[in-house]
Amino acid sequence: MDEKLVPAHIHFTKWFIRIRWIAIGILIVATFTVKYILDISVQEKSIFILSAILLLLNVFHKVLLQKLKQDRGSHVIQKIKREIHFQIITDLIILTLIIHYSGGIENPIIIFYFFHMIIASSIFSKSISYAYAIFTMLLAASLALLECFYIVPHHHLTGFIPHELYGNLLYVLGSGIVFAITSILLIFLSRMIIYRSIKTEETYVRINFELEKKDKLKNEYVLRVTHDIKGHVAAILSCIDVIRSGSAGPLNEVQAEFASRAYERTELLSTFIKNLLNLTRKRLTHDTEFEEFLFNDVINKVVGNVQTLATDKSIDFSYSMDKSIKMITGNPFTIGELYCNLLLNAVKYTPPEGHILLTVRNRQDHILTEISDSGIGIPKEELSHVFDEFYRASNVPRDIKSGSGLGLSIAKQIVENHKGKISVSSELGVWTKFTFILPKNPEIIP
Repeated sequence: MDEKLVPAHIHFTKWFIRIRWIAIGILIVATFTVKYILDISVQEKSIFILSAILLLLNVFHKVLLQKLKQDRGSHVIQKIKREIHFQIITDLIILTLIIHYSGGIENPIIIFYFFHMIIASSIFSKSISYAYAIFTMLLAASLALLECFYIVPHHHLTGFIPHELYGNLLYVLGSGIVFAITSILLIFLSRMIIYRSIKTEETYVRINFELEKKDKLKNEYVLRVTHDIKGHVAAILSCIDVIRSGSAGPLNEVQAEFASRAYERTELLSTFIKNLLNLTRKRLTHDTEFEEFLFNDVINKVVGNVQTLATDKSIDFSYSMDKSIKMITGNPFTIGELYCNLLLNAVKYTPPEGHILLTVRNRQDHILTEISDSGIGIPKEELSHVFDEFYRASNVPRDIKSGSGLGLSIAKQIVENHKGKISVSSELGVWTKFTFILPKNPEIIP
């Protein structure tokens, strides 16, 4: 048994039951309107009795569905399908009786037969779909012929149809042929549309699987290569530091300047490689190692480090955090990294005498955070790309050399791993604000 199919069949059955509640209400209101407002002759008592039977059947279907939802047996899908068969068959029989008591084939609601054919063709095989079409045609034909030959009484729609069409054999046969052809075409077209939809979905699933496979291979390759590069760059950085410090011998002014430049650029390269390794590991592992931790402790540690950097740059950094936030579930290391990346970005792109505001608010099942700054802003047309890997806004000053274009990608990855959402808004040259929510317990979110 494919367990993935069980929820889908249950969902469809629940939808079928909900639709039937609506249909019962419409039937009662329509009968009352036709009889007592439009003054058209229908057998309202019989129709109301049938509505009551349909209502009781729907209650029965609902109770049966609740039992099937608790069933974990190997034949649960077959049981659900039998339940759907029972629903469709009883619906078609009751619909036939309703049509009989409201004008027979003279009543336009005869087209309601088609709805059940469409439903059957959407969930059952081709042979079963055509079997339902034949069963429906037999019901309609039996009703029409029994009334035509006066075997059962015909309830005429007085005030709506002026002619006795039910007794005209040519009309009955002609209508029957049109009904039969329409039914067959309806099943054929429904099956064709469903078949093509399934094929298209299978193609998308296959392509998506291949893309995910290639993306994983790419990430594994990047992880191996950057890990090797990291070791070489660390060795180079260590050698340059020895030369720059003068441990290997004194340097003149020009040599010292070039050594410092080489050290700074190599340090930037080392940071870039670390970020790339970090992002690639997150993409491969999805960072789902969650634990309970005290949220305030993580934020206070990050704020302390950022406060020092902001003060050195003459930036006014302030923050407001609800004291009611206590223990939450998540990855404390990556959440700290998330706040650190966004706040350091704000410090980096905010000029001296600017200001940064961190606001953390407690909500019922999540934490809402806003980080705003009076920095250089982001061009409006580039906002949708700021979370892309290696992306840097076109208005970043040339003198800001640090930045790999991975910080915001890592931030987004962390938020999504915690099943949260992040967004950005900005006005060029005026301000930028990042807003994100983190569920207090992402493990309970489906």
